[in-house]
Amino acid sequence: MKKLVFALIAALSVALTGCSAFESEPIEPNIIGTGNLQYEAKSGTWFVVVDSTQYTVANVTIPDHNPRAVGKTQNIEPVEGMSVTVFTSPRMKGVQAVTGKQSIEQIEELYHSSASAMGIILVFCIVFGLVLLCLKAVATPRTKEVPVVNADV
Repeated sequence: MKKLVFALIAALSVALTGCSAFESEPIEPNIIGTGNLQYEAKSGTWFVVVDSTQYTVANVTIPDHNPRAVGKTQNIEPVEGMSVTVFTSPRMKGVQAVTGKQSIEQIEELYHSSASAMGIILVFCIVFGLVLLCLKAVATPRTKEVPVVNADV
């Protein structure tokens, strides 16, 4: 029984390690260009001028180095004069900006997330819980009903 449970857990772990169901979809960025952030006081918007075209920025993103954070990115408050790469994506709303000069691959890596470790841990906990439940059911002794005899004394 122990060998069977171990083999099932090992097979499940191997199967889920290569599973792409826990991977995020690519954001497919279309880079507009690189420029410096500017603030328009009348409308209260941040924008970047690239090739004499003004693009209003929805979010400015940086890598999140916090080990306790769930995501890999963090939105920050824009700073006037900050150098950013602006891009659009079919998966995101509006014109996005990341700090510094970034390539398509760097932007993809920044927004790529993998929850495979969490998925494996979740499945392992479920399987472990089911195994414990089965072991409890097997280990619980069956009680035999003893008929009560009414004896007149």
